[in-house]
Amino acid sequence: LAVESSSLVKLEGNLYRFAVTLRNRDATAIMLPAFDLTLTDAQGRVVARKMLPASELGAAQPALPAAGELPLQGVLDARAQPLAGYSVEIFYP
Repeated sequence: LAVESSSLVKLEGNLYRFAVTLRNRDATAIMLPAFDLTLTDAQGRVVARKMLPASELGAAQPALPAAGELPLQGVLDARAQPLAGYSVEIFYP
């Protein structure tokens, strides 16, 4: 299971759209992970860290089929924190 692509795009005000695409490179279905999203400022300092279950990003199923791909997205409120970067990791809580 891998993060195929991701993006964080400013919408308006303090709102950002986080999008991520997962790819299952295995021959069997794999349970969906959660996402550890770390948001940083222009100096690279951590502004916030969020744990996002796949269901909060629009996943309707609990697993990703074999050789499947799943695009997910959600809107985040940065609460007046200026964001300049991010990193995303997948994990199983």
